[in-house]
Amino acid sequence: MTIQEVLDVVVPLSREQRVVWLIDLGWAMTVSARGGYPLAGQAEPVPHMMAFNELQHQLFNYLIHSREKDDWTIEDFIQGLCEKATASGVKGDLGWALKSSLEKIAKRRVQ
Repeated sequence: MTIQEVLDVVVPLSREQRVVWLIDLGWAMTVSARGGYPLAGQAEPVPHMMAFNELQHQLFNYLIHSREKDDWTIEDFIQGLCEKATASGVKGDLGWALKSSLEKIAKRRVQ
């Protein structure tokens, strides 16, 4: 899934829909972070967990900040999240979280 594909779905959302999506993304990120649990078999699970901790910190900062100000765009947020995930070596796991959260949007539209 590309950043543009994510943006194509997320940018048109209303403020309320975007908050719901961010909550879904946060939930999916907790699932992706579990890939860093020691039983998941990673050679070094701590960096994986630390990376997701930082990504979730960004997500919550965006949620808090965007309630009052419009200077941090959703485009910049998603781009930054993806860049941090790539630099931290968790791009694939963040990709799963993004895809999972977008699938929930699609399911809500069908209902």
